[in-house]
Amino acid sequence: MKKFLTIIILSIIVFASCKKDTYETSSGAKLEYSVDTLFFDTVFTNIGSQTKQFKIYNPNDNTILIDNIRLGMGSSSNYRLNINGIEASSANDIEIEAKDSMYIFVEVTVDPDNSNTPFVVEDSVIFTFNNNSQDIDLRSWGQNAHYIDGRTMNAIIGDTTWTNDKPYLIYNSMLVDSLKTLIINEGVQIYLHKNSNMYILGTLQINGTKDNPVIIKGDRLDHAYDDVPGQWGRMVFIEGSKNNKIDYAEISGGIIGVQVGGNLDAAIADKPDLQISNTKIQHMNYAGLYTLGSKVIASNCVISDVGFYAVALLMGGDYEFYHCTVANYWNYANRTEPSVIISNNIINDGTMYVSDLTNAYFGNCIIYGDKENELSLSNESGASFNYKFEYSIVRANADMDFSDNTYYDNVWKSKNPKFVSVSEYDFQLDTLSEAKDLGNIQIVNNYPYLPSLINDLNQENRTSDLAPDLGAYERVE
Repeated sequence: MKKFLTIIILSIIVFASCKKDTYETSSGAKLEYSVDTLFFDTVFTNIGSQTKQFKIYNPNDNTILIDNIRLGMGSSSNYRLNINGIEASSANDIEIEAKDSMYIFVEVTVDPDNSNTPFVVEDSVIFTFNNNSQDIDLRSWGQNAHYIDGRTMNAIIGDTTWTNDKPYLIYNSMLVDSLKTLIINEGVQIYLHKNSNMYILGTLQINGTKDNPVIIKGDRLDHAYDDVPGQWGRMVFIEGSKNNKIDYAEISGGIIGVQVGGNLDAAIADKPDLQISNTKIQHMNYAGLYTLGSKVIASNCVISDVGFYAVALLMGGDYEFYHCTVANYWNYANRTEPSVIISNNIINDGTMYVSDLTNAYFGNCIIYGDKENELSLSNESGASFNYKFEYSIVRANADMDFSDNTYYDNVWKSKNPKFVSVSEYDFQLDTLSEAKDLGNIQIVNNYPYLPSLINDLNQENRTSDLAPDLGAYERVE
């Protein structure tokens, strides 16, 4: 009897295993989709975008056999499909069991045309089953660009001007050649691919405006990457580079935003210089502004959202900061370093290099962040160490003493600048900010450089009320 029951059970199992799925054959049966149109953000011609995906769901009580999944334009399409792990423009006999689902992945490459403005590239994914069809629309915006490829001679830039006709896309880095000048006009957009850098051995002149700043960022244009750091390398002013100016630029998403100097053994006369104004540097892995014994004049600048140092002034140099806002609230990991470090030394491969800090001046500035102490000073004997903070808010702990008038004049560590929105990277002053009217008008009036400090980063006049506000922005009620 026991043997008989075993045979019956085995027969049932074998029968069940041989039973074919029951397909849904009704022409009225439908599949459901997570989207009806799959949108891609702007992508550069000849450069693939990120991969998008959508989900197919079978809400029916029986398995649906999809006779065919295909791109509407077939093999001539700009899009590519990945169906069940196979890249193809079409696939046949795809089963989706009852109440089950599957993903389809889509990638796009946009072919160049003669347009200087974005253009639309469309197609569709068509599903045919039970003498019925459904489709998902695909839509991308393509953008032509000037391509600068470090593997070719066009990456060595001579005397030239970049204009705002179409973006510039840098692959494998570029170099402004010695004794040559690159002028970048207002509104120019510069995108750098992963690990790409901008090297300046000659001279760089960026001439943005408030309404048309120069944009420098990574080449992932979908909005999910707007505030992602580490998408490209750095902008580096090499020893020998002179007379560099940046006005109204937005530099974001790299490892180091702006690096001035790099050769620890270079002569003082060869150290590069930079005047930077009305500029935002943000979303950097390591540093916003990183200098090595160089000369930098900064005004109306905002440096924010950096993994280590927002401003690193290392191995001496000559620096002036006027009406700058350093605001560091880093969310990717626990930031361990202060926002600003000033040092007349640096250690590289176990060797300490020391050089004179002839001047590090901060006037009408804000240095703030989410750490208890946002300023570090490192003075090594054997070199000068001259610095001065005037009329500035500096977040610091109780151990830092601001009473010595040789180095500090009206410096507050107990006041909160109260920015409009840290999470939205809006470092304008809130109406209750304690940085309002704390500035010294003489710092504004005696500023010896162009552009003037009379107007803030938003071109609001600083002299229209009681006193200038601290930082890059004047609060206008």
